[in-house]
Amino acid sequence: MLDDATIGARLQTARKELGLTQGEVGQQIGMATSTISEIEAGKRSVSGTELYQFARLYHRPLAFFLEAEPVESPGFAYLFREADPSILDRDSIVLFHQLVRDYDLLEEVVEAARLPLPPDYSQFGFRTEQDAETLADMERGRLGLGDAPLKDLLNLLDGTVGVKTFLVPVEHQSWSGLVTRDKDGRPCIAVNAKEESYRRSFTLAHEYGHVLAHLAEGMPAARIDRVINIVQRSADEGFANAFAAAFLMPRRAVLSQLERVLGTNNGKFSDADLVHLAMQFGVSGQALSSRLITLRKLPRHVHEDYWNHRSFGHLAKALGYDVEDWSSKPILPARFRYLALKAFEESRISLAKLAELLQVNSYDLRERLELAGGVWAEAGAAG
Repeated sequence: MLDDATIGARLQTARKELGLTQGEVGQQIGMATSTISEIEAGKRSVSGTELYQFARLYHRPLAFFLEAEPVESPGFAYLFREADPSILDRDSIVLFHQLVRDYDLLEEVVEAARLPLPPDYSQFGFRTEQDAETLADMERGRLGLGDAPLKDLLNLLDGTVGVKTFLVPVEHQSWSGLVTRDKDGRPCIAVNAKEESYRRSFTLAHEYGHVLAHLAEGMPAARIDRVINIVQRSADEGFANAFAAAFLMPRRAVLSQLERVLGTNNGKFSDADLVHLAMQFGVSGQALSSRLITLRKLPRHVHEDYWNHRSFGHLAKALGYDVEDWSSKPILPARFRYLALKAFEESRISLAKLAELLQVNSYDLRERLELAGGVWAEAGAAG
């Protein structure tokens, strides 16, 4: 058991990461501000019930306050330090941190083999948009993807590339993507689940570009991508955008599909063609037409004039595409869910813990397991 001073210091850290004052915490859990001050200073012990109240308010597991070893990674410490609560949704960053910690726990519990780390290209001197195109081709070749559209980038990154990847709901759309490293140095990505899938896909690829080129020693320990004016965009952001475009829309595939469309339509390229082609590659119409500019198939002024008067979401919806597919709940990668179910099947975690990990109601989960029958029904009944 840690001493009162250490637990108090961790409580203070968790409170400050959320931007809460001692008075605000006291109001929410029914405790005098002076008492909270004494606890954080290590002058008063905290009871188990009180610690549970703090943990719930701070969105932290009890282990965060009780583990003997340091539990913060430099990357997450950077995120919490840089996340101005008046601008960014810190609760979503805390949720991301918890999901990463849960992932670590599951790998340890089921003794899962760690996935290989993605390559570190930071020393290659990649800087320009052409460099980004080269890197995208290299990665597609390394992963054996050819020119095929990517239908499930989240699970490709998480289950094959070795980047822990989650979609988390972000209030007020205050950030679109995060990239950092966990306590073991493994890269982690979070993208706003409240954006449409075609936007999430581009953001995932954008963050992946940061992982490959901008997350090495001596560089910022993490990155937060906000929605900013394009004039303010840094060179690194421009590189990551170019990588995402080339990774999701390979040159040969785009040109081939464009030639096929133009050949079928006597050289005409309609609104419907643009939407169908964009959805085929899992990107927005703006992203596709920007790619066509890069490939010298569309003048920039046409792209800008067109999107000043068009809404891709409305165009896609009119053509029958489900573009309102955002989520107000976390979307977990398949490997994470598999490890959680495996841990439960082997009786290493309880039904309540499984429900907590999967972000679902335990009663609903029990019903699903019973409907599954066999070993799952037995495990659900036992839980």
